[in-house]
Amino acid sequence: MSAIHSLLRRADQFLNVVIARLPPPLNDLRVRFRLQAGAAIALVVAFLVILLLFSGLVAPLNRVATDFLYHAAVPQPQIALIAIDKKSLDAIGTFPWSRAIHAELLDILRTAPPRVIAFDIVFSQASSEDPVLAASIRQSGNVLLAAAAEEGATLPPRPESILAYTAFVSPVPTLAESAQGIGHRIINPDPDNITRRMPLGVQAGTTSLPPLGLLAFARYSGITDLSYKLPERIVAFGPYRVPVDEYGNTLLNLTSPNVDVATYSFVDVLQGVVPPQVFADKLVFIGGNSTIETEQYAIPLQLGEARTYNVNLQADFANMMLSQPPQTLQAQGALGQLALILAMALLAGLTLPHLRSLYAVALTLVYLVGLLLFSFDAFNRAFVIPLLYPALALILTSAAIITFRYFSEDRRRQFLTSLFRRYVPADILGRVIDAIDRGELPLTGARRMVTVLYADLRGFATISDEMTPEVILQTVNRYMELSLQAISGQGGTVSKPMGDALIAVWNAPLDQIDHCARGLYAAVAIRNNLLEYQKKNQEREKFSVGIGLATGWAVMGNITALGKVEYTLVGDTVNVAARISAFANNNQILADAATAEKPPDRIVLRELSPVRVRGRKEPLAVWEVRETSLSVESQEEEEEEG
Repeated sequence: MSAIHSLLRRADQFLNVVIARLPPPLNDLRVRFRLQAGAAIALVVAFLVILLLFSGLVAPLNRVATDFLYHAAVPQPQIALIAIDKKSLDAIGTFPWSRAIHAELLDILRTAPPRVIAFDIVFSQASSEDPVLAASIRQSGNVLLAAAAEEGATLPPRPESILAYTAFVSPVPTLAESAQGIGHRIINPDPDNITRRMPLGVQAGTTSLPPLGLLAFARYSGITDLSYKLPERIVAFGPYRVPVDEYGNTLLNLTSPNVDVATYSFVDVLQGVVPPQVFADKLVFIGGNSTIETEQYAIPLQLGEARTYNVNLQADFANMMLSQPPQTLQAQGALGQLALILAMALLAGLTLPHLRSLYAVALTLVYLVGLLLFSFDAFNRAFVIPLLYPALALILTSAAIITFRYFSEDRRRQFLTSLFRRYVPADILGRVIDAIDRGELPLTGARRMVTVLYADLRGFATISDEMTPEVILQTVNRYMELSLQAISGQGGTVSKPMGDALIAVWNAPLDQIDHCARGLYAAVAIRNNLLEYQKKNQEREKFSVGIGLATGWAVMGNITALGKVEYTLVGDTVNVAARISAFANNNQILADAATAEKPPDRIVLRELSPVRVRGRKEPLAVWEVRETSLSVESQEEEEEEG
């Protein structure tokens, strides 16, 4: 046991040496306490937020918060949409149209052929005109068709496997055999009915299909190979690697629907209003909007208020891949989310405890703005950060620290400020409170070498019948004001104003090496202020002041009685100053030997006969304090000589 105690003692000594050698402010006990408390709060908050992350309780709120990051992607000029819109329906008739109309459009486009034509229309019903359309598809040699899934045909998802359906709704065989490929047009919105992602592969039985947008881009780029590497969370085709989740879904980088991407009316192309040269060597999507589509898709643009259609979503995937570099969005992984949550909590935990509440709130807002800017920049680099969790970690840590600081420091500091405001000058009040917080000035009591000034106003006995009570109080208040000005000017602390008398102290609560000189100068200033006041108010010249100064050891600390707290001075030095003051004649300043030992500039001391004071066996040596250059008396003498 002794060996263990010895080891612990040495470890404690080593720690103290290390702390003593730390650079400011790390060697400040108060700063270390704040850092420790802030770090502990941050870790607890981070743990709670991580629990929320994995529980999914606030996942809907997280999706809404993350939608704030979304902004429209830049449209690529290689993509064009031919829309089956209201204008086309009014001119051609109710949809579905004759297959010959679609064949006529393909024949027109073939005069300045696009590189790829993708029909976002499921030609699942057989028609007598299928051979006409099939012939146009074969002649074009660049047409892709779409397939869908039967309603309610979804099978339960399996991890690390693409979505499965019981059957597809596919184009009729005549058309399917003529096309260059078939892509699915299946979209699965998130639980809040907002579409943020697209399945990059679906299967029914042994048949698997990529989305029409992926197939169109692959054909446009001359890519034929496609592989699903879901354990690695990627789908690979050619040189491209698209990040996906465990079911093969990828996040979409969306354009503003029917605004950004070049969109043309079907009938305008059919009638030659839009020349076919507009589509030469482009990737062309053909599909409908609300006029033939039964479902609109809410997307995370304009905070979820924007609506789009399937053909736009297919075009958006191709647009995302045609960007340079491809703007494929990747969601932040679990490890990255944990790191960011912890980083934001610790950032608040290690900085906010050192600030007052208002400044802590302001800095929290700065951190939030910084988090937003960081998240926007990450989104611009195709990286989606779930915004809610780090923001929640920051806000909760900030709130906890502000509350903790209020109860552990701010409320105490308010009490100390109200307590010491009565005693110390305003310009050093903050330094006094800081010294108490650092433990340098214990409120329970500190023994210090101090200089004490005791001053009392005299002359009430002779004027009590000559002045009204109001005038007497006004005079006392003015005397106190003049005295406090002199004491404050020398950095003194008023320990105890008592009606027509007061006690002031130097070298407490803060260190003042020249405390004796400060006390002497303050005493002279009090006398000069009072004499100057009496010169201007002759009727009150019967007042005078007696001042005593003593230097010695005293105890300063809080005294509590009947629920009241007072920071005061206790010790024989106070009694000596009061006794010396009693021996002083009118407007005379007396000091003990310790105070008069090293008189400062302009102060002349004259030793008087020792006096006997109560509580001391031996007579006490006293000095009269005179001031040679600024005293009223010397000024009057100079005027008379002149």
